[in-house]
Amino acid sequence: MAIDPKIQAAINQQINHEMTAAYNYLAMVVYFEQINLAGFAFWMRKQHEEELAHATKLFQYLLDRGGKVELETIPKPSSEFGSVADVFQAALSMEQQNTASINGVYSLAKQLDDYATLSHLQWFLDEQVEEEKTMEETLGLIRFAGDDKSALLTLNSQMANRPDEGAQPEG
Repeated sequence: MAIDPKIQAAINQQINHEMTAAYNYLAMVVYFEQINLAGFAFWMRKQHEEELAHATKLFQYLLDRGGKVELETIPKPSSEFGSVADVFQAALSMEQQNTASINGVYSLAKQLDDYATLSHLQWFLDEQVEEEKTMEETLGLIRFAGDDKSALLTLNSQMANRPDEGAQPEG
């Protein structure tokens, strides 16, 4: 069964969103490395890897459904940030935009009664809830730390302990 061309186009657009997010997270890695916050850089590198995995999951789904993957140009990411809080605010905004985009693809699949795509996208919907929650919590901690450099360094150290996606936390 071939995939509807509208769904194919929407998923290709979502692949571009995921790749754009991955590229933006890579720019955030560079920012943190340049200001010697390796823990934050490590954490953002994991975000970069997750976004690549999301894009791969989507394009494999298109291929599995007999669709055509069309990779588009990825916009140049911003690499100028004023603070750690600015980086996480940008990341939160990016995740919120990604959520809205996935919701749009889901809505289209619902309109077209494409139950396979609805099922596939459920994982992405759940993942976005977690992504936004994590960004909001981390941003809250960074804002709470304020100008306290020792608190920021403690957070930096904690960020270096991020488990791999799918890994079970100890405890």
